[in-house]
Amino acid sequence: MIVAGWSMPLPVVTGSLVAALLAAPFFFAAVGSGYTSGGFEGTATMAGLGTCMVLGALIWTKPLRRLKGWTIADYYGIRFGSKKLGAYTGTVMAIAFGFFNAGALTVGGTYIIQNIFHLDFLPAAILFVSLTVIYSVIGGLWAVAYTEVVQGIFAIIGILGIAGVIFFSYGDITFQNDWWNVNKLFSKGGAEFWSLYLVLALGDIPAGDLGQRVAAAKNPRVAYMSMIIAGLIIIAISWLPGMIGEAFKTIFPNSKNPETLMLIFAEGYFPPVISAIFLTSMAAMGMSTLAACYVASSGIVTKNIYLDFINSNPNPKTLLFFSRLCIVISALLGLILAISFQKVIDLAYLAWDIVFVTIFWPLVLGPFWKRLTSQAVWASISVGLIYYIMASIFGVPGIQTTSQGFIGLLSELWLMPVFSGVVISGITIVVVSLLTKPNDEVLKMYELQNDKSLDLIEHKDSREGKIKVKEA
Repeated sequence: MIVAGWSMPLPVVTGSLVAALLAAPFFFAAVGSGYTSGGFEGTATMAGLGTCMVLGALIWTKPLRRLKGWTIADYYGIRFGSKKLGAYTGTVMAIAFGFFNAGALTVGGTYIIQNIFHLDFLPAAILFVSLTVIYSVIGGLWAVAYTEVVQGIFAIIGILGIAGVIFFSYGDITFQNDWWNVNKLFSKGGAEFWSLYLVLALGDIPAGDLGQRVAAAKNPRVAYMSMIIAGLIIIAISWLPGMIGEAFKTIFPNSKNPETLMLIFAEGYFPPVISAIFLTSMAAMGMSTLAACYVASSGIVTKNIYLDFINSNPNPKTLLFFSRLCIVISALLGLILAISFQKVIDLAYLAWDIVFVTIFWPLVLGPFWKRLTSQAVWASISVGLIYYIMASIFGVPGIQTTSQGFIGLLSELWLMPVFSGVVISGITIVVVSLLTKPNDEVLKMYELQNDKSLDLIEHKDSREGKIKVKEA
Protein backbone atom coordinates (compact mmCIF):
# COMPACT_ATOMS: atom_id res chain seq x y z
CA MET A 1 0.00 0.00 0.00
CA ILE A 2 2.82 2.41 0.79
CA VAL A 3 5.06 1.97 -2.27
CA ALA A 4 3.54 -0.85 -4.32
CA GLY A 5 6.64 -2.94 -3.70
CA TRP A 6 9.15 -1.00 -5.88
CA SER A 7 7.68 -2.80 -8.86
CA MET A 8 5.68 -0.48 -11.16
CA PRO A 9 6.74 -0.51 -14.84
CA LEU A 10 7.34 2.54 -17.04
CA PRO A 11 3.89 2.75 -18.75
CA VAL A 12 2.01 2.54 -15.45
CA VAL A 13 4.14 5.11 -13.62
CA THR A 14 4.10 7.49 -16.61
CA GLY A 15 0.34 7.23 -17.13
CA SER A 16 -0.30 7.73 -13.43
CA LEU A 17 1.93 10.82 -13.33
CA VAL A 18 0.23 12.37 -16.38
CA ALA A 19 -3.19 11.80 -14.85
CA ALA A 20 -2.01 13.21 -11.51
CA LEU A 21 -0.92 16.50 -13.08
CA LEU A 22 -3.80 16.66 -15.53
CA ALA A 23 -6.29 15.96 -12.74
CA ALA A 24 -9.58 17.74 -13.19
CA PRO A 25 -9.26 20.17 -10.25
CA PHE A 26 -5.91 21.55 -11.43
CA PHE A 27 -7.09 21.94 -15.01
CA PHE A 28 -10.33 23.60 -13.84
CA ALA A 29 -8.30 26.01 -11.71
CA ALA A 30 -6.05 26.83 -14.68
CA VAL A 31 -9.08 27.59 -16.87
CA GLY A 32 -10.41 29.80 -14.08
CA SER A 33 -7.13 31.73 -14.01
CA GLY A 34 -7.31 32.18 -17.77
CA TYR A 35 -10.87 33.46 -17.46
CA THR A 36 -10.13 36.01 -14.73
CA SER A 37 -6.56 37.10 -15.57
CA GLY A 38 -5.52 36.22 -19.12
CA GLY A 39 -4.07 33.60 -21.43
CA PHE A 40 -0.60 33.39 -19.93
CA GLU A 41 -2.01 33.19 -16.42
CA GLY A 42 -4.19 30.29 -17.53
CA THR A 43 -1.14 28.58 -19.00
CA ALA A 44 1.00 29.07 -15.88
CA THR A 45 -0.48 26.32 -13.69
CA MET A 46 -0.16 23.42 -16.14
CA ALA A 47 3.18 24.66 -17.50
CA GLY A 48 4.47 24.87 -13.94
CA LEU A 49 3.33 21.34 -13.15
CA GLY A 50 4.98 19.97 -16.28
CA THR A 51 8.20 21.86 -15.58
CA CYS A 52 8.36 20.56 -12.01
CA MET A 53 8.16 17.00 -13.34
CA VAL A 54 11.12 17.49 -15.67
CA LEU A 55 13.16 19.26 -12.98
CA GLY A 56 12.24 16.58 -10.45
CA ALA A 57 13.49 13.90 -12.84
CA LEU A 58 16.80 15.68 -13.27
CA ILE A 59 17.24 16.37 -9.54
CA TRP A 60 15.88 13.74 -7.18
CA THR A 61 14.22 10.71 -8.80
CA LYS A 62 17.37 8.61 -9.22
CA PRO A 63 18.91 9.62 -5.87
CA LEU A 64 15.70 8.70 -4.01
CA ARG A 65 15.50 5.29 -5.66
CA ARG A 66 19.21 4.61 -5.21
CA LEU A 67 18.77 5.24 -1.49
CA LYS A 68 15.82 2.79 -1.51
CA GLY A 69 13.40 5.41 -0.26
CA TRP A 70 9.85 4.31 0.46
CA THR A 71 8.49 7.87 0.49
CA ILE A 72 9.92 11.20 -0.62
CA ALA A 73 10.37 12.11 3.06
CA ASP A 74 12.80 9.19 3.24
CA TYR A 75 15.18 11.14 1.03
CA TYR A 76 15.67 13.73 3.76
CA GLY A 77 15.91 11.11 6.50
CA ILE A 78 18.31 8.75 4.66
CA ARG A 79 20.40 11.34 2.78
CA PHE A 80 21.09 13.35 5.94
CA GLY A 81 21.34 10.41 8.32
CA SER A 82 18.44 11.37 10.57
CA LYS A 83 15.09 9.63 10.90
CA LYS A 84 13.94 12.61 12.95
CA LEU A 85 14.58 14.86 9.97
CA GLY A 86 12.59 12.44 7.79
CA ALA A 87 9.70 12.66 10.26
CA TYR A 88 9.96 16.47 10.35
CA THR A 89 9.87 16.88 6.58
CA GLY A 90 7.23 14.16 6.38
CA THR A 91 5.01 16.10 8.76
CA VAL A 92 5.32 19.23 6.62
CA MET A 93 4.44 17.27 3.48
CA ALA A 94 1.58 15.41 5.14
CA ILE A 95 0.03 18.71 6.22
CA ALA A 96 0.55 20.38 2.84
CA PHE A 97 -0.64 17.49 0.67
CA GLY A 98 -2.80 15.49 3.06
CA PHE A 99 -4.79 18.52 4.19
CA PHE A 100 -4.54 21.53 1.86
CA ASN A 101 -3.93 19.77 -1.45
CA ALA A 102 -6.55 17.17 -0.52
CA GLY A 103 -8.94 20.04 0.12
CA ALA A 104 -8.25 21.51 -3.32
CA LEU A 105 -8.81 18.18 -5.03
CA THR A 106 -12.01 17.72 -3.04
CA VAL A 107 -13.36 21.04 -4.29
CA GLY A 108 -12.67 20.12 -7.92
CA GLY A 109 -14.19 16.66 -7.58
CA THR A 110 -17.23 18.13 -5.89
CA TYR A 111 -17.83 20.43 -8.86
CA ILE A 112 -18.08 17.37 -11.11
CA ILE A 113 -20.39 15.48 -8.75
CA GLN A 114 -22.61 18.56 -8.57
CA ASN A 115 -22.94 18.64 -12.36
CA ILE A 116 -23.57 14.91 -12.68
CA PHE A 117 -26.13 14.52 -9.87
CA HIS A 118 -27.32 18.15 -9.52
CA LEU A 119 -26.55 18.28 -5.78
CA ASP A 120 -25.64 21.16 -3.50
CA PHE A 121 -21.97 21.55 -2.62
CA LEU A 122 -22.06 19.93 0.84
CA PRO A 123 -23.79 16.62 -0.07
CA ALA A 124 -21.76 16.43 -3.29
CA ALA A 125 -18.52 16.90 -1.32
CA ILE A 126 -19.49 14.24 1.23
CA LEU A 127 -20.38 11.79 -1.55
CA PHE A 128 -17.14 12.44 -3.43
CA VAL A 129 -14.95 12.08 -0.33
CA SER A 130 -16.79 8.98 0.90
CA LEU A 131 -16.34 7.17 -2.42
CA THR A 132 -12.68 8.18 -2.57
CA VAL A 133 -11.96 6.99 0.97
CA ILE A 134 -13.47 3.58 0.23
CA TYR A 135 -11.50 3.43 -3.01
CA SER A 136 -8.25 4.39 -1.24
CA VAL A 137 -8.64 1.99 1.66
CA ILE A 138 -9.46 -1.01 -0.54
CA GLY A 139 -7.18 -0.43 -3.52
CA GLY A 140 -4.04 1.39 -2.40
CA LEU A 141 -1.48 2.74 -4.85
CA TRP A 142 -1.79 -0.02 -7.47
CA ALA A 143 -5.51 0.69 -7.89
CA VAL A 144 -4.78 4.41 -8.17
CA ALA A 145 -2.10 3.93 -10.82
CA TYR A 146 -3.94 1.49 -13.09
CA THR A 147 -7.23 3.36 -13.09
CA GLU A 148 -5.52 6.72 -13.63
CA VAL A 149 -3.98 5.45 -16.86
CA VAL A 150 -7.40 4.60 -18.31
CA GLN A 151 -9.14 7.69 -16.93
CA GLY A 152 -6.34 9.94 -18.14
CA ILE A 153 -6.78 8.78 -21.72
CA PHE A 154 -10.52 9.58 -21.69
CA ALA A 155 -9.92 12.93 -19.96
CA ILE A 156 -7.25 13.99 -22.47
CA ILE A 157 -9.59 13.11 -25.34
CA GLY A 158 -12.36 15.16 -23.71
CA ILE A 159 -10.09 18.16 -23.06
CA LEU A 160 -8.79 18.10 -26.63
CA GLY A 161 -12.40 17.78 -27.85
CA ILE A 162 -13.44 20.91 -25.93
CA ALA A 163 -10.36 22.77 -27.18
CA GLY A 164 -11.15 21.69 -30.75
CA VAL A 165 -14.76 22.85 -30.56
CA ILE A 166 -13.67 26.22 -29.18
CA PHE A 167 -10.89 26.69 -31.73
CA PHE A 168 -13.03 25.89 -34.77
CA SER A 169 -16.30 27.41 -33.53
CA TYR A 170 -14.99 30.44 -31.64
CA GLY A 171 -11.64 31.06 -33.31
CA ASP A 172 -12.35 34.77 -33.59
CA ILE A 173 -12.35 35.23 -29.80
CA THR A 174 -9.13 33.32 -29.04
CA PHE A 175 -5.47 34.39 -29.01
CA GLN A 176 -6.22 38.10 -28.85
CA ASN A 177 -3.20 40.36 -28.37
CA ASP A 178 -4.34 41.83 -25.06
CA TRP A 179 -4.60 38.32 -23.59
CA TRP A 180 -1.29 37.06 -24.96
CA ASN A 181 1.02 40.08 -24.59
CA VAL A 182 4.54 38.73 -23.98
CA ASN A 183 5.85 42.15 -22.92
CA LYS A 184 3.54 42.03 -19.91
CA LEU A 185 5.47 39.08 -18.48
CA PHE A 186 8.58 41.22 -17.95
CA SER A 187 6.91 44.08 -16.14
CA LYS A 188 5.09 44.51 -12.86
CA GLY A 189 1.90 43.24 -14.51
CA GLY A 190 3.48 39.83 -15.05
CA ALA A 191 3.78 39.12 -11.32
CA GLU A 192 0.66 36.95 -11.28
CA PHE A 193 1.94 34.73 -14.09
CA TRP A 194 5.34 34.22 -12.46
CA SER A 195 3.83 33.62 -9.04
CA LEU A 196 1.55 30.92 -10.46
CA TYR A 197 4.26 29.39 -12.62
CA LEU A 198 7.27 29.45 -10.28
CA VAL A 199 5.46 28.19 -7.19
CA LEU A 200 4.60 25.06 -9.17
CA ALA A 201 7.68 24.75 -11.39
CA LEU A 202 9.98 24.97 -8.35
CA GLY A 203 7.80 24.63 -5.27
CA ASP A 204 6.09 21.44 -6.39
CA ILE A 205 9.37 19.61 -7.05
CA PRO A 206 9.19 17.87 -3.63
CA ALA A 207 5.52 16.91 -4.12
CA GLY A 208 4.50 14.02 -1.90
CA ASP A 209 2.14 12.39 -4.40
CA LEU A 210 4.74 12.50 -7.18
CA GLY A 211 7.32 11.07 -4.81
CA GLN A 212 4.98 8.21 -3.94
CA ARG A 213 4.68 7.17 -7.57
CA VAL A 214 8.42 7.49 -8.16
CA ALA A 215 9.11 5.41 -5.04
CA ALA A 216 6.94 2.69 -6.57
CA ALA A 217 8.91 2.53 -9.84
CA LYS A 218 10.81 -0.72 -10.25
CA ASN A 219 14.21 0.98 -10.68
CA PRO A 220 15.80 4.46 -10.83
CA ARG A 221 15.78 4.60 -14.64
CA VAL A 222 12.03 3.92 -14.81
CA ALA A 223 11.45 6.63 -12.21
CA TYR A 224 13.57 9.09 -14.20
CA MET A 225 12.08 8.38 -17.63
CA SER A 226 8.50 8.42 -16.30
CA MET A 227 8.91 11.90 -14.87
CA ILE A 228 10.54 13.25 -18.05
CA ILE A 229 7.88 11.85 -20.39
CA ALA A 230 4.96 12.90 -18.19
CA GLY A 231 6.36 16.40 -17.74
CA LEU A 232 6.83 16.95 -21.46
CA ILE A 233 3.27 15.77 -22.18
CA ILE A 234 1.83 18.27 -19.69
CA ILE A 235 4.00 21.12 -21.01
CA ALA A 236 2.86 20.33 -24.57
CA ILE A 237 -0.81 20.94 -23.70
CA SER A 238 -0.29 23.63 -21.06
CA TRP A 239 -1.52 26.40 -23.36
CA LEU A 240 -5.02 24.89 -23.59
CA PRO A 241 -6.41 26.27 -20.28
CA GLY A 242 -5.39 29.79 -21.30
CA MET A 243 -7.13 29.51 -24.66
CA ILE A 244 -10.22 27.90 -23.15
CA GLY A 245 -10.42 30.48 -20.37
CA GLU A 246 -10.07 33.28 -22.91
CA ALA A 247 -12.96 31.92 -24.99
CA PHE A 248 -15.16 31.32 -21.93
CA LYS A 249 -14.77 35.00 -21.04
CA THR A 250 -16.96 35.76 -24.06
CA ILE A 251 -19.11 32.61 -24.11
CA PHE A 252 -19.96 32.82 -20.38
CA PRO A 253 -19.63 36.50 -19.39
CA ASN A 254 -19.75 37.50 -15.72
CA SER A 255 -19.41 33.95 -14.38
CA LYS A 256 -19.24 33.82 -10.58
CA ASN A 257 -17.17 30.61 -10.58
CA PRO A 258 -15.20 30.13 -13.82
CA GLU A 259 -13.58 26.97 -12.45
CA THR A 260 -16.81 25.10 -13.28
CA LEU A 261 -17.24 26.35 -16.86
CA MET A 262 -15.60 23.37 -18.57
CA LEU A 263 -18.26 21.13 -17.07
CA ILE A 264 -21.06 23.45 -18.16
CA PHE A 265 -19.60 23.67 -21.67
CA ALA A 266 -19.27 19.89 -22.00
CA GLU A 267 -22.91 19.38 -21.01
CA GLY A 268 -24.12 22.07 -23.38
CA TYR A 269 -22.03 21.33 -26.46
CA PHE A 270 -21.37 17.58 -26.43
CA PRO A 271 -23.94 14.84 -27.17
CA PRO A 272 -25.32 13.39 -23.91
CA VAL A 273 -23.37 10.13 -24.16
CA ILE A 274 -20.05 11.87 -24.90
CA SER A 275 -20.69 14.41 -22.15
CA ALA A 276 -21.45 11.62 -19.68
CA ILE A 277 -18.24 9.74 -20.55
CA PHE A 278 -16.17 12.92 -20.20
CA LEU A 279 -17.71 13.98 -16.88
CA THR A 280 -17.43 10.47 -15.46
CA SER A 281 -13.79 10.19 -16.55
CA MET A 282 -12.95 13.57 -15.03
CA ALA A 283 -14.70 12.61 -11.80
CA ALA A 284 -12.88 9.28 -11.67
CA MET A 285 -9.54 10.91 -12.43
CA GLY A 286 -10.11 13.50 -9.73
CA MET A 287 -11.01 10.67 -7.36
CA SER A 288 -7.85 8.75 -8.26
CA THR A 289 -5.65 11.80 -7.76
CA LEU A 290 -7.29 12.56 -4.43
CA ALA A 291 -6.83 8.90 -3.46
CA ALA A 292 -3.14 9.19 -4.36
CA CYS A 293 -2.94 12.26 -2.15
CA TYR A 294 -4.48 10.31 0.74
CA VAL A 295 -2.20 7.33 0.14
CA ALA A 296 0.91 9.52 -0.16
CA SER A 297 0.27 11.38 3.10
CA SER A 298 -0.74 8.14 4.82
CA GLY A 299 2.40 6.44 3.55
CA ILE A 300 4.59 9.26 4.86
CA VAL A 301 3.00 9.22 8.32
CA THR A 302 3.01 5.41 8.45
CA LYS A 303 6.64 5.02 7.36
CA ASN A 304 8.39 8.13 8.68
CA ILE A 305 6.54 8.48 11.97
CA TYR A 306 4.83 5.23 12.96
CA LEU A 307 7.36 2.68 11.71
CA ASP A 308 10.45 4.78 12.42
CA PHE A 309 9.50 5.94 15.93
CA ILE A 310 6.40 4.26 17.36
CA ASN A 311 6.49 0.61 16.34
CA SER A 312 9.23 -0.69 14.03
CA ASN A 313 7.84 -4.23 13.88
CA PRO A 314 4.06 -4.03 14.13
CA ASN A 315 1.47 -6.68 13.49
CA PRO A 316 0.49 -6.38 9.78
CA LYS A 317 -3.17 -5.84 10.69
CA THR A 318 -2.21 -3.08 13.11
CA LEU A 319 -0.07 -1.39 10.47
CA LEU A 320 -2.87 -1.61 7.91
CA PHE A 321 -5.37 -0.21 10.40
CA PHE A 322 -3.06 2.72 11.22
CA SER A 323 -2.48 3.58 7.56
CA ARG A 324 -6.21 3.44 6.84
CA LEU A 325 -6.90 5.64 9.86
CA CYS A 326 -4.48 8.20 8.43
CA ILE A 327 -6.44 8.16 5.17
CA VAL A 328 -9.71 8.83 7.00
CA ILE A 329 -8.18 11.71 8.99
CA SER A 330 -6.74 13.25 5.83
CA ALA A 331 -10.14 12.94 4.13
CA LEU A 332 -12.02 14.59 6.99
CA LEU A 333 -9.61 17.53 7.26
CA GLY A 334 -9.56 17.98 3.48
CA LEU A 335 -13.37 17.94 3.45
CA ILE A 336 -13.53 20.63 6.13
CA LEU A 337 -11.10 22.85 4.19
CA ALA A 338 -12.99 22.25 0.93
CA ILE A 339 -16.30 23.29 2.49
CA SER A 340 -14.65 26.37 4.01
CA PHE A 341 -12.87 27.61 0.84
CA GLN A 342 -14.88 26.10 -2.04
CA LYS A 343 -12.19 27.16 -4.51
CA VAL A 344 -9.48 24.94 -5.99
CA ILE A 345 -6.69 27.40 -6.64
CA ASP A 346 -6.59 28.98 -3.17
CA LEU A 347 -6.09 25.69 -1.34
CA ALA A 348 -3.74 24.20 -3.93
CA TYR A 349 -1.35 27.12 -3.92
CA LEU A 350 -1.37 27.27 -0.13
CA ALA A 351 -0.11 23.67 -0.12
CA TRP A 352 2.64 24.40 -2.63
CA ASP A 353 3.65 27.62 -0.85
CA ILE A 354 4.30 25.65 2.34
CA VAL A 355 6.42 23.07 0.54
CA PHE A 356 8.34 25.70 -1.43
CA VAL A 357 9.50 27.73 1.58
CA THR A 358 10.44 24.70 3.67
CA ILE A 359 11.68 21.53 1.98
CA PHE A 360 12.58 22.80 -1.50
CA TRP A 361 16.25 23.65 -0.92
CA PRO A 362 17.32 20.42 0.83
CA LEU A 363 15.90 18.34 -2.02
CA VAL A 364 17.34 20.53 -4.78
CA LEU A 365 20.82 20.89 -3.24
CA GLY A 366 21.05 17.46 -1.61
CA PRO A 367 21.95 15.44 -4.72
CA PHE A 368 24.69 17.89 -5.81
CA TRP A 369 26.31 19.62 -2.82
CA LYS A 370 28.55 17.40 -0.74
CA ARG A 371 29.02 20.04 1.97
CA LEU A 372 25.29 20.21 2.78
CA THR A 373 24.71 19.27 6.43
CA SER A 374 21.75 17.98 8.42
CA GLN A 375 22.00 21.01 10.74
CA ALA A 376 21.56 23.28 7.72
CA VAL A 377 18.50 21.35 6.58
CA TRP A 378 16.87 21.62 10.02
CA ALA A 379 17.59 25.35 10.15
CA SER A 380 16.42 26.07 6.60
CA ILE A 381 13.08 24.29 6.99
CA SER A 382 12.38 25.89 10.38
CA VAL A 383 13.37 29.41 9.34
CA GLY A 384 11.37 29.18 6.10
CA LEU A 385 8.24 27.96 7.87
CA ILE A 386 8.42 30.58 10.65
CA TYR A 387 9.09 33.37 8.17
CA TYR A 388 6.20 32.35 5.92
CA ILE A 389 3.73 32.27 8.80
CA MET A 390 4.88 35.62 10.20
CA ALA A 391 5.01 37.31 6.78
CA SER A 392 1.52 36.03 5.92
CA ILE A 393 0.20 37.59 9.13
CA PHE A 394 2.18 40.82 9.37
CA GLY A 395 3.35 41.37 5.80
CA VAL A 396 6.71 41.12 4.06
CA PRO A 397 9.45 43.59 4.97
CA GLY A 398 10.51 45.50 1.89
CA ILE A 399 10.40 48.79 0.01
CA GLN A 400 7.11 49.53 -1.68
CA THR A 401 7.56 50.56 -5.31
CA THR A 402 5.33 51.75 -8.12
CA SER A 403 7.83 50.88 -10.85
CA GLN A 404 6.23 49.18 -13.85
CA GLY A 405 9.42 47.67 -15.27
CA PHE A 406 11.48 44.62 -14.38
CA ILE A 407 12.40 46.08 -10.99
CA GLY A 408 8.70 46.47 -10.30
CA LEU A 409 8.18 42.81 -11.17
CA LEU A 410 10.91 41.68 -8.76
CA SER A 411 9.56 43.89 -5.98
CA GLU A 412 6.06 42.49 -6.47
CA LEU A 413 7.38 38.95 -6.19
CA TRP A 414 9.46 39.81 -3.11
CA LEU A 415 6.38 41.15 -1.34
CA MET A 416 4.76 37.73 -1.64
CA PRO A 417 5.61 35.67 1.48
CA VAL A 418 6.38 32.56 -0.55
CA PHE A 419 9.13 34.16 -2.69
CA SER A 420 10.83 36.20 0.00
CA GLY A 421 10.50 33.13 2.23
CA VAL A 422 12.29 30.83 -0.19
CA VAL A 423 15.12 33.37 -0.52
CA ILE A 424 15.49 33.53 3.27
CA SER A 425 15.44 29.73 3.64
CA GLY A 426 17.96 29.42 0.79
CA ILE A 427 20.38 31.83 2.43
CA THR A 428 19.95 29.97 5.71
CA ILE A 429 20.83 26.56 4.29
CA VAL A 430 23.97 27.86 2.57
CA VAL A 431 25.27 29.82 5.57
CA VAL A 432 24.67 27.04 8.11
CA SER A 433 26.27 24.45 5.80
CA LEU A 434 29.39 26.61 5.53
CA LEU A 435 29.52 26.94 9.32
CA THR A 436 29.09 23.20 10.03
CA LYS A 437 30.53 19.95 8.65
CA PRO A 438 28.69 16.85 7.40
CA ASN A 439 29.29 13.70 9.44
CA ASP A 440 30.47 10.36 8.02
CA GLU A 441 26.93 9.00 7.57
CA VAL A 442 25.86 12.05 5.56
CA LEU A 443 28.95 11.77 3.34
CA LYS A 444 28.34 8.04 2.81
CA MET A 445 24.76 8.66 1.71
CA TYR A 446 25.91 11.43 -0.62
CA GLU A 447 28.15 8.94 -2.43
CA LEU A 448 25.49 6.22 -2.51
CA GLN A 449 22.86 8.47 -4.09
CA ASN A 450 25.28 9.11 -6.97
CA ASP A 451 26.02 5.42 -7.65
CA LYS A 452 24.88 5.04 -11.26
CA SER A 453 25.35 1.26 -11.19
CA LEU A 454 22.04 1.02 -9.30
CA ASP A 455 19.96 2.59 -12.07
CA LEU A 456 19.10 -0.59 -13.98
CA ILE A 457 18.93 -2.96 -11.02
CA GLU A 458 15.65 -3.94 -9.43
CA HIS A 459 16.04 -3.95 -5.68
CA LYS A 460 16.14 -7.30 -3.91
CA ASP A 461 13.20 -6.11 -1.82
CA SER A 462 11.14 -5.68 -5.00
CA ARG A 463 11.80 -9.25 -6.18
CA GLU A 464 11.04 -10.66 -2.73
CA GLY A 465 7.82 -8.66 -2.66
CA LYS A 466 6.71 -10.16 -5.98
CA ILE A 467 7.40 -13.68 -4.72
CA LYS A 468 5.36 -13.05 -1.58
CA VAL A 469 2.46 -11.67 -3.62
CA LYS A 470 2.47 -14.73 -5.90
CA GLU A 471 2.59 -17.07 -2.91
CA ALA A 472 -0.34 -15.25 -1.30
